Amino acid sequence: MNRQPTNTNSELAEALFALADSEPPGDRRLALLRAGYAAFDASGKAHTVVLREAPSWLQPLISQLAACHGPAALEAAVERLKGVGSPRRWPSRQGYLSRAEVAETLGSGSADLHPKRMRGAFHWHTRDSDGKAPLEAMARACGRRGHAWSMVTDHSRGLEVASGLDLEGVRLQQKRVARWNRQNGEDHHVFQGLEVEVLADGTLDVPKGERLEVNCVVAAVHSHFDPDRDQTERLVRAVQTPGVHVLAHPRGRHFHHRPGLKARWEKVFSACADNGVAIEINGFPRRQDLDPDLARLAVDQGCEIILASDAHAVPHLEFDAYASAIAMRAEVPRDRILNVRHADEFEAWLADR
Repeated sequence: MNRQPTNTNSELAEALFALADSEPPGDRRLALLRAGYAAFDASGKAHTVVLREAPSWLQPLISQLAACHGPAALEAAVERLKGVGSPRRWPSRQGYLSRAEVAETLGSGSADLHPKRMRGAFHWHTRDSDGKAPLEAMARACGRRGHAWSMVTDHSRGLEVASGLDLEGVRLQQKRVARWNRQNGEDHHVFQGLEVEVLADGTLDVPKGERLEVNCVVAAVHSHFDPDRDQTERLVRAVQTPGVHVLAHPRGRHFHHRPGLKARWEKVFSACADNGVAIEINGFPRRQDLDPDLARLAVDQGCEIILASDAHAVPHLEFDAYASAIAMRAEVPRDRILNVRHADEFEAWLADR
């Protein structure tokens, strides 16, 4: 009998990444890495996608992995097929949902937390910083997805690689937001936020007067990822800053790149709850931050949650599905999620911070 492969997309992806880790730099390593990402991002059975996209010399190896039945057999195959190095499980690859796992979770989880039940779309970027589309195109796409409101959150000037906004840039965008709302606000209202940089000492890169220019201040870490430093006080100082509304992608982790900040998360989340700062679940596939365990801890500490796509282009808006799947796995109560609020209710929440 021809049995179908039993390993998940995540397991096949990890096997391919492990084999890549065992190879020296070069074409073979790159091909294995690409195959790992293809498996992780596949919406259906990964092995068919990977086989279709892989170079011919790699296809027999992928077929061998795909034929394994169970994690033990897959691990044995990796040991047999590895190069001269020693493959290992990287912490920066642990705790992420594959695209297929997201789809499965959305199909079996609470319907109240499904992306289609969310009134607001949070955290997207435009050409004004490091996004690929103009504000109007992103707002229009949010409306087409059924959202009544959304929040643009371009970067502040502190993140130089993102060409962040200075005060003049914020005010120019503010005029475009106001024009959009005059013309389209009854169908889809846009709020203006700003993703500000949390500096190494916990201060923000934008002074208070400039922060008051926008509806929502989103604090985020994009630098100084010292794996040996406890970053608790840095994050606590940031969320205690008057006018901060949201702590975005709190761990700052990135798939296959960095495991994220080390902190005493109970203390960080308690400070957020005490100061009325919401915690973001960032659905960008390479972030998925918070993960379900920390999201559950944030809820236990009394935090409100906001789901985000972190979209940098129109197609990225679908990444809110990852955020919803994480919320489902964390069993976040619907009434703790800010995206379910009507625009006027969300506006009142912003004004109360």
